[in-house]
Amino acid sequence: MVLLGYNSNGFAHHRLEWALPWLADLGYQAVAITPDVPHLDPERTSPSEVAAVGALCARLGLKVVMESGARFSLDPSRKHRPNLLETDNSWSLRLDYLMKLLEWCPDLGADTLSFWSGALPDGQTVVGARARLSAAADALHPLAEKFGVRLALEPEPGHFVGTLDEFRALEEPRFGLMLDVGHLLVNDRYDPEYAVAQFASQIVGVQLDDMRRGVHEHLAPGEGDVNWRAVVSACAALPLGVTACFELSRDSHRFHQTAPAAIAAWRAAARR
Repeated sequence: MVLLGYNSNGFAHHRLEWALPWLADLGYQAVAITPDVPHLDPERTSPSEVAAVGALCARLGLKVVMESGARFSLDPSRKHRPNLLETDNSWSLRLDYLMKLLEWCPDLGADTLSFWSGALPDGQTVVGARARLSAAADALHPLAEKFGVRLALEPEPGHFVGTLDEFRALEEPRFGLMLDVGHLLVNDRYDPEYAVAQFASQIVGVQLDDMRRGVHEHLAPGEGDVNWRAVVSACAALPLGVTACFELSRDSHRFHQTAPAAIAAWRAAARR
């Protein structure tokens, strides 16, 4: 059975020292930490602060997943840019950012780093984009191996790697799969429960959110078209220790409601 968790981008208005104990009290077993302005701001956070959060998670029994999807972590005016596919040297800013998060993983107790390709920039070619991702793997993989961290690429609607078929076409063995079940309803040919089973051997972690078909908007369970009973059943067959974390970044203002409701919905789907 997967370890159920919650992404810190879904409680941007709560301090980590508030939210993490409450998640554990609710019964969550994992937390996906997205370093961002509210939590572990990469520009301002000291190594001792990172270690303190890792120690807290360890005391609470929360497995940590390192997420890198903060919207404006590198450029305050461009969402998710620069990315790994840039045609100029700015791609190295994204690479350096991921390297820094990898270096944080041991102190946080994280064994997974999740990231995405980014959208294809103007002037970039498919061949060039593949070369950039291969170069990123060359740079990241040795450090990931050193720290015992698995690299997990997340297909993201609108990005160069936006579907599971595009992930498969990369043929990049150094990248595992971070599967977002809601994204599959936006632009993929696989239903979530089928994808979990079909790609089980490559799945490093799962992101949970509801979505309406064709609309890329993260919703709380029950607000979209995901068949939660089928998803819970499929996830039950994943290897022990795989995390499945709710990613509800648009719902930080109601975290006090969505966190208990989400785990209740998961448990209800498991009982059906």
